[in-house]
Amino acid sequence: MWLRRTLPGHQRALTARLAHALTEYAETGESRSGEGHTNAARRGATRLMIPVDLRRHRPGISATGNLTLPLFLHPSPGQQWPALQAALLRALAENQELADGPESCLLKIPLSTGRLLLKAAQAGAMRADRHLASAIISHLGRLDPAEFSGGGFTATTLYALPVHAPLVPISLAATETDTTTELTIGVRGGPGLPERATQLMDQLLTRLADCMPMPAAENAPVRIPRLRRAPASRGNAGSAPPATGDPQPARAAPPTPSTATAPVSAPPTATVVALFREQAALTPAAPALDGPQGVVTYAELDRRSERVAAQLLRRGIGREDLVALVVDRTPAGVCALWGILKAGAAYVPIDPATPAARSAELLRSSGVRLCLTHPQLAASLVGLAPCPVLVADDLLNGAQTGPVAVTSEPGDLAYVMHTSGSTGRPKGVQIEHRSLAGFVHWMTQVCRVDNRTRFGFASSYGFDISCFPLFLPLLAGGTVVLAPDAPSRAGLRRLVADHRADTLALTPSHLALLPEQGDVRTLLLGGEPLTPAAVSRARAAFGPGCRIINGYGPTETTVACLAHIVDDAKPTTTATLPIGTPGPYARVELVTETGERIGRGPEDAGRTGEIVVSGLQVARGYLADADNPPSPFTEQGDGTRSYRTGDLGRRLPGGAVEFAGRVDGRLKIAGHRIEPAEIISALEARPEVSRAVVAVRHRPHSATPALCAYVVPCTDGEYDGDAEARNPKHLYADGLPSLLRSALAAVLPAALVPAHVITVDTIPVTVGGKADLDALPDPFAPHLQATACDGGEHGALGERVAAHWASILAVDAAQLSGEADFQTLGGDSLALVEMLAAVADDLLDARQTQHFMVGLDAVVGNLTLAQVCDHVDAIRKEFPA
Repeated sequence: MWLRRTLPGHQRALTARLAHALTEYAETGESRSGEGHTNAARRGATRLMIPVDLRRHRPGISATGNLTLPLFLHPSPGQQWPALQAALLRALAENQELADGPESCLLKIPLSTGRLLLKAAQAGAMRADRHLASAIISHLGRLDPAEFSGGGFTATTLYALPVHAPLVPISLAATETDTTTELTIGVRGGPGLPERATQLMDQLLTRLADCMPMPAAENAPVRIPRLRRAPASRGNAGSAPPATGDPQPARAAPPTPSTATAPVSAPPTATVVALFREQAALTPAAPALDGPQGVVTYAELDRRSERVAAQLLRRGIGREDLVALVVDRTPAGVCALWGILKAGAAYVPIDPATPAARSAELLRSSGVRLCLTHPQLAASLVGLAPCPVLVADDLLNGAQTGPVAVTSEPGDLAYVMHTSGSTGRPKGVQIEHRSLAGFVHWMTQVCRVDNRTRFGFASSYGFDISCFPLFLPLLAGGTVVLAPDAPSRAGLRRLVADHRADTLALTPSHLALLPEQGDVRTLLLGGEPLTPAAVSRARAAFGPGCRIINGYGPTETTVACLAHIVDDAKPTTTATLPIGTPGPYARVELVTETGERIGRGPEDAGRTGEIVVSGLQVARGYLADADNPPSPFTEQGDGTRSYRTGDLGRRLPGGAVEFAGRVDGRLKIAGHRIEPAEIISALEARPEVSRAVVAVRHRPHSATPALCAYVVPCTDGEYDGDAEARNPKHLYADGLPSLLRSALAAVLPAALVPAHVITVDTIPVTVGGKADLDALPDPFAPHLQATACDGGEHGALGERVAAHWASILAVDAAQLSGEADFQTLGGDSLALVEMLAAVADDLLDARQTQHFMVGLDAVVGNLTLAQVCDHVDAIRKEFPA
């Protein structure tokens, strides 16, 4: 029968730890008399078979056959797992799996005779309860469920079913995904098999935990399921037939009700178009738009947008039609947007800076019927758009018209915003008028928008944060302040200082561009995690009267569905600011992998689940997708829509939510879950750092990831060192990374210390204003690679060992300190074998190498560069050449 358990996270040297746990269990004699699957181990020394993938000798070979040969471990009583790991590494380094064993004699006899001999051996082993090995321990390594998905099937976990080897009574198999380890055990039959097998699994896991405590549950509950097995007969528990087949965990309990949501209000009955017309009638002479091109009153904006709508209607545009909008932040662009909405159509924004090929794809796939743009852009768009291209500026000068007769309904489309798709193709998110009106009603109150508000508009129309300035102030009698140029330090300072914008909606990446002081009444930040250090800088610039809001919401939930208003009297103790609580038109729940909905009681604080949004603000869905991937949208019987965001949220005391990364895109390095926000927070708390981001990069010719941090130094930053080191122009690039890595090592776990810290002049941003990680320099580019290491206290020895580490791991040798951890830098067991062999070949003779490998158990538990150097130095002194 097979049994399976799901363990949280990963463990280094898992094969050696399992061998240690199995050996200890056998030695204690905890199994009952007559339980054959442990008797063999108790009668003599435990012998464990470890299959080795032969493709390590010929990389690139693919086969469906079992291309493995075994190594054998012979644990001694009381031997700890580091010694077993060292023995395993030595065997791998010596290619012992390729050595001839007793089975080679079978090659000399006929196949039929060999088959009979094996059957006889198997029967004899079963009768005598003596076996070729006590157990088989297989580790299949890290697997990606996406590689096993397709054809409408999505794999969520992967596990191996151990082969019932005829000469081995117990088989253990381990596999890993990004977040869990799956452990499966296969055992042979006998009386009371289900009870005995379950006891064996439980005892192994207990001893595995004793061997090294399991990692914390990464702020999320991880269920270790009860194993499914056949129910025992009431009359004779020992006679129940063994469970066989698929070792599925027990069925999850049905979802429990949650109070972790805000009440959903009745849907708005008016569209934004109707609300704007009402406002224009109330305050016709008030400034609706302001900026470098002057003031446009509500009456003028109303009239000009009516002209655009009339021109669109004459060309056959009507309700639910899509019209592309390729414009800058100018009065003509805003008039064109409102004209599209007044015609009953939906606008499809495309940033003018979008590359031509992508613009053509968006125009084609969206099925737009018209494209509105500026005169200077029209010629280039004519060759890209599969529809007529009109100059929006020309439509504003048409004949005077009254209000158009088209009336949009709350269920009509308002806009289609494109977001990155998992398939590499952009997805068009369809937002309806009622969703937009609900968002505007809620956020107008949160952002304190009224007729005095001057809301700065500095983002792209194609980024949904633009909905804040485009709709909130114009439905409350306020003013939109236009910033026509791309966001820059000078542009944003002019926006605040010269044009008196007092309300802004930006990404945290834009904070560094804002003036050091100004009269900002409300600052909404969204699109990226917000750190306490960033809030402190904003507070210092704009004073205690500025309301700072951390907003959260995928495009699919109409701009924002959660908001947190910063309260200086209650400073956050987490790496990032909470993303808050939902508004009245969205229901936000945290759902675990088992389907349980996390509540908001004291007992739920700290629990993590996927953020699922339902209610009025959820989009209609995506535009038709030819690939037809599984949809994150669902619709209930009453028509209520839900959207699975793919984001993780952590419940905070009081019911608020903290962003906790991605379900499908979390950073994982060497089996550790990485929270970038925690590293960023630690970096930005340093006086030398103005801004920081964290990304994963891959080494050349390797799939092994490396954690990299990019920092913008403070121009007046100083750090310990000589006077030359305090010159930021001279040595920031060389001295600051080492300083920061040392500082991080003092406050963060080793797994969270970046392998590389790279200084940059600025953090590039995407059109949408988010940090553009792909545009940051590659630390593995030749011009960024150092060629030498100073060796630290180990001198030339340290330099040579570091050179081998750098070659095998493809890391920067100059940044390898004595505390550098091989596994944290991405080294797996095979890379470790390669490194140790290279060091021995380079620095030791044959006799020294033998003793070097024998003594590895002293260093494999926590393998740092200094420990390897110390071990080499000790061997040289004890066994001089």
